[in-house]
Amino acid sequence: MANVNTELLLILIGVTVAVLLQAGVLYALYRTVSKAVQSANQQAEDYRAKLTPIIDAGGQLINTANELVASAQKLIKTVQPHVESTVTELANMARDVHAEANRLQQSVDEVAAKARRHADRVDGMVGSFLDGLDRFGTFLNESVRTPFRQVNGIVAAARAVVDTLRSPRSPRSRQRPTPPSMYVGDDKDLFV
Repeated sequence: MANVNTELLLILIGVTVAVLLQAGVLYALYRTVSKAVQSANQQAEDYRAKLTPIIDAGGQLINTANELVASAQKLIKTVQPHVESTVTELANMARDVHAEANRLQQSVDEVAAKARRHADRVDGMVGSFLDGLDRFGTFLNESVRTPFRQVNGIVAAARAVVDTLRSPRSPRSRQRPTPPSMYVGDDKDLFV
């Protein structure tokens, strides 16, 4: 039995050593995990300390953005009818200005056409007047020149007769030419 007791004692010691060994491994595992958890908690606290202001600022930024969007929507709802009415009025004004410009263009075209007709009429009248004046000048020239030539011819004949009667009877060697101031040639025009 001593053997059995020894064997039992050895088994008990082996089991105790195994349990203690297992407890040591578990304790080492606990310490490692505890340190890792403590390190993770520390890092989490660091991150929380760093990220909390950012998250708070982000929250405030989101709130401000929401308020801005809400005020912009309110402004758009307020301004939209005014903008629509203004756009409609501008479109009507543009249409009216276009119609007025078309009417003005028609008026300008009518005035230009009338002015062109009047200018053509005046041009015709002036041309007709100048043609009549030219015909009148030709008529006057012919009506004055012909009697003037006849009178000149008569005066030249009378002078020749008077000169002939005044001069002593001399041989025919001495003939007097007619003065150039009284002589009018057929090809000369007195009024030109």
